[in-house]
Amino acid sequence: MKHYWTGLMLLGFWVFASSLNAAEDQALQVSVGKPGAAVNVERIVEDGKLVVSVDDAQANPLFGLGLVDFIIVKAGRKAKVTAVQPFDESFDVPLNIVLVLDNSYSMKERNAIEPLKAAVDELFKLFRPIDRVSLVVFDKRKTISVNGQPLHVSVLKTSRSDEMRGFLEQAYNEKNITYETWLFEAMLAGYDQLRQMPKDEQKFMVVFSDGEDLGSAVKYEDVQEAAGDLPDFGSFTIDFMPTQDYDPVLQAYSSSHQGMIWKAKEETNLVPIFQEVATRLQRFYLVSYLFPPEGTLGVQPKSLIIEEIQTIDASPMLGHIYFSENSSEISGKYVHFDNPEQAAIFEESDFEDTLDKYYQVLNIVGKRMKENAASSITLTGCNSNTGAEKGNKSLSEQRAVTVSNYLQRVWQVDPERIMINVRNLPPQPSTSRIEEGRADNRRVEIDSTSPEILDLIRSSYTDYRTDTSMLEVNPIVDSVYGIAFWRASVTGSADELIVERQGEGPPPEVMVLPLPGRNLKELGLGGDLVVNMELADIKGQSLTLLAPPVQVNFIQTSKLLAEQEGYLEQEKYALILFDFDSDKIGDRNQTIVAEIVARIRELPKATVSIVGHTDNIGKEDYNLKLSERRAKAVYDQIIDIYGTDPTGRISYRGVGATDPPYDNLTPEARAFNRTVTITLEYMVTE
Repeated sequence: MKHYWTGLMLLGFWVFASSLNAAEDQALQVSVGKPGAAVNVERIVEDGKLVVSVDDAQANPLFGLGLVDFIIVKAGRKAKVTAVQPFDESFDVPLNIVLVLDNSYSMKERNAIEPLKAAVDELFKLFRPIDRVSLVVFDKRKTISVNGQPLHVSVLKTSRSDEMRGFLEQAYNEKNITYETWLFEAMLAGYDQLRQMPKDEQKFMVVFSDGEDLGSAVKYEDVQEAAGDLPDFGSFTIDFMPTQDYDPVLQAYSSSHQGMIWKAKEETNLVPIFQEVATRLQRFYLVSYLFPPEGTLGVQPKSLIIEEIQTIDASPMLGHIYFSENSSEISGKYVHFDNPEQAAIFEESDFEDTLDKYYQVLNIVGKRMKENAASSITLTGCNSNTGAEKGNKSLSEQRAVTVSNYLQRVWQVDPERIMINVRNLPPQPSTSRIEEGRADNRRVEIDSTSPEILDLIRSSYTDYRTDTSMLEVNPIVDSVYGIAFWRASVTGSADELIVERQGEGPPPEVMVLPLPGRNLKELGLGGDLVVNMELADIKGQSLTLLAPPVQVNFIQTSKLLAEQEGYLEQEKYALILFDFDSDKIGDRNQTIVAEIVARIRELPKATVSIVGHTDNIGKEDYNLKLSERRAKAVYDQIIDIYGTDPTGRISYRGVGATDPPYDNLTPEARAFNRTVTITLEYMVTE
């Protein structure tokens, strides 16, 4: 009879089996989608790689299995099977095999030598260069020592089939056939070869013998004892005796190692038996797998409002023209006209943004002087009074002359209406200790006794605002191997990228994705926002997490009017009334403050917000207090004219340099940031 072995449980599998018993819900579970099939985990090669065998319901090997057949689960989490290789196609996991072959005289007597060599060759055919193979035969001329015990055997270690065949030719020739049989010594030597093979790798020992031992100096009990410290290995036994029953020693050896035993009654049985042994050695699969990363993505808020606001804007006139170091050429950032014909179609109300208006300052001044024939201006040329510009008043003069020439040539302003003043530093200079301050001082100042020349620049347009400036994204990612890279993004309905953020390693538990302050109209028209996160783990597996869409509610004035509902309107005033590091209100802004107070009286339901700002020169705490003083100075002046505010609809605050209207990268931006903004907001119902 045959004793079918159920698994070659090596050290790695013992660990697996132990964890299975201790915490079954955390253990690796391997199965195949074949009814009645049983999977034996033979060896855990490494994390993500297993050697398994699969038997059908009759305990016969199942061959031809592929990716779709294997199912691997751990703690309820299903792995992705990435490769399934039969052992004969796997080139990264070696076989470790010991062949113990009886070369006693009985083989010659039974005419079994040539059939045996042909049968063993069936094994040689499947060996690969990475495999470790040891052949053990009896040797009547010499011995080898194992733990001090002389054993009558010869051993060949090789993975080359030609060397194996040559070794067997020598072992079975007339001179080397033995009349004694040293089966126990050969088995003991085989165990020693197994012990020399890697401890955590799969091993097999094939024993071919007639079961007789007529000369060993060791007993079978010694052989059994020697196997005690060996990890489990696969045993294959061929009993070459014509008797009906199995040899007791060979049967005991096979049973003790949960192996298989075949009865070969005659030499014609040898080839098919060794073919079956070869088949059994190829019954294994190398299964590679990965646990894909998993996760969810949350986002707050779940909806946002973008609202159209009809805006009446009164931007300040900054009468400064800034120049590059040691230059009197007007920068290209200022809008130039080439001739009076181009100037004739210019309208200052066409511009919305304060900086856009500022870069038209030469044309605004020119047009206003043309419309107010009695007006005049003074151009004060200045320099930074450091480096190449130190004391260079001729440079200051040339800067003023350049501005004057433009107004005369393009706007045809009478030169008698333009006076030029020259000095080094401006009357109210910025600090010369840093480059930003020196850049502020390289300028021409435009002054006029005619208030209309430097009056506010007014325009009307539709502005937009949202009730949130950012989305808070909360990724929850479960990755067995760790995250290598991530990218979070917000897109509109047309896949237009709005904002993205990326990084290496695991993503933060909470991340903030700012929404653009500009282009809110496009954001409102673009539909719901799509928030997703793309991740890649250390194994290169990708994962895309998608949050529920963020609903965008776009409130449009045109729709409100059509539905005969009120809509929001605001008036914005920005006062350039502060010199560098100052909270003193300049005289030129008195009329503006008076105008604002008049509007507050006309709009009894309007809320009034006064916000003080600074540039980024100086310490943060100091700038915050400076901005508060500026806001308070404007508030006090408004209250002084308006009277008490019993409803509390007029408020003020300072934000320092933390929320600047502009980016502080240029002198003009810094000048516009030294400001107080005043916003009146109210509903229009008709």
